[in-house]
Amino acid sequence: MKPGTRSFLFSCLSSAVPFVCPICGARSFDDSPGMFCASCLESLPFISPPYCPGCGGPMDGILDVCPKCLNQPPRPWNGAFALFDMTGDVREAIHLLKYRDRPDFARSFGRLLGNKLRRELPCPVDMIVPVPLHWTRFLQRGYNQAALVCQGVSLELGVPIVRALKRCKPTPHQARLSRNERISNLTGAFSTTRSTNCQKRAILVVDDVLTTGATLSAAASVLLDAGASKVFAASVARR
Repeated sequence: MKPGTRSFLFSCLSSAVPFVCPICGARSFDDSPGMFCASCLESLPFISPPYCPGCGGPMDGILDVCPKCLNQPPRPWNGAFALFDMTGDVREAIHLLKYRDRPDFARSFGRLLGNKLRRELPCPVDMIVPVPLHWTRFLQRGYNQAALVCQGVSLELGVPIVRALKRCKPTPHQARLSRNERISNLTGAFSTTRSTNCQKRAILVVDDVLTTGATLSAAASVLLDAGASKVFAASVARR
């Protein structure tokens, strides 16, 4: 569907049934489906530049990375980007997205993240790769929140989503583990799909939350081992 046709259809639909903010229920600021209202957008804790290359969070010193990344192992990616700090309404919205069957938040987050990446990525990317769920967790949740976020990112960047990664083993929730446990937990967790060619591709890998970076690091490393020329990491929020 052409962008002009899509905008026309959204305009017709919103005049009949206004699209509302998933946080407060007010009319979305641009009358598009699932987008936040102007008031909620203004209250969200957007991260401003300069960005830490390790996590996408704000730089608040003269070092190469932010203080939270100083004790973390080197990142395998060429740059990291995050929309928000994991606080307040963002924490609640991500909790609803992941655990309370609210996939509607993913569209808003994806479009906002894609808009940021369109401005901030240092070079074009060839594909967008969501961090996959193991099939058992996918069946429990009914959707992969990272893949849903990627839909909005793809819409903004005009870059295809490629399921280049698969999760090879079920893993405990990362939020409950220490840094060392997270790294051990993810050893061998990902592999590339047979049908995907990563050779000499610039790839954007996307997840909902970056905490220690262990999940995104494991995913990025597999893509680089498969021949990717560059990998950029992006998340909705940085804890």
